[in-house]
Amino acid sequence: MITAIFSLAVVLTACGGGAKDTTTNQPAQEAVTPTSTSDTSATETKVAEASEKGSAETTSTTGVSDTASEKGKIGLDSTLEELKQKYADKLGYIRVPLNDHPVRRVSEAGSKNINIANYSDAVVGMNTGIPIHSDSQRLIDDAFPFFTTVQAPDVSYVPWEEATNLERAMVKTLFISREGLLITEDAMNNKDYSSKSFQDSMNFFEVTAKFESMAPVAQHPYDITLSQLYDKARDSWGRLAAIDPSQDEVAFAEMYKTARTDANNAMGLLNILLSTNEEERMEQTYGK
Repeated sequence: MITAIFSLAVVLTACGGGAKDTTTNQPAQEAVTPTSTSDTSATETKVAEASEKGSAETTSTTGVSDTASEKGKIGLDSTLEELKQKYADKLGYIRVPLNDHPVRRVSEAGSKNINIANYSDAVVGMNTGIPIHSDSQRLIDDAFPFFTTVQAPDVSYVPWEEATNLERAMVKTLFISREGLLITEDAMNNKDYSSKSFQDSMNFFEVTAKFESMAPVAQHPYDITLSQLYDKARDSWGRLAAIDPSQDEVAFAEMYKTARTDANNAMGLLNILLSTNEEERMEQTYGK
């Protein structure tokens, strides 16, 4: 699993380059359709943490503004200009802290459209603004190098501070999913599906696949492609979690292959997007 992660989608090359070009800052979600190397003990801990956070997300109402809650709205009302003025960084990315209502109902001057968007750097519950996964610095310290220098030490990468919100969220979520898939593969090899680590993995996959689990809004053109691969991956994770392997081991094994492939493809793209010559590598890997 570890050696196969980047075999499907990535051609690693040496590179140079500069900072990311940020040309898109609009919310991508429509108002009616918001988009949504560790040892075994460390692996189980991270997946369990993510699983517990996912379970809490389905019941907690913390993070929803009182006003929005009273009116039955999702997110906090904002304008795009307000968000830019208050939260935009030097690269132009809007970054709303998790403790400041990251899910926003965004309106623009001269338009009646309202877009619901997550402006944090984590996958959050749409109704709560709470991350569905672990959001610790320890996770970032493990996951960011894994998706960058561990995979290709000769490639140049942007620092964490220059990654888009979506890229940061995918670093966290895909790292946890990778560990969950490793746990799942081990359970399949041993034909033992009773462990807590396996159940935590299935719970994480189930929560991630929920409509209410909202990834950060696209703020860079390549974010859109990353969102598409992530949506495909989380759909397959949800379908995997819906199968009881003790009842249909063959179907579970086949779905596992699909879930692993979809995760690999998203991970491969993430490695490319975190490099400083992402455009060159995108063309080499996927064509013009």
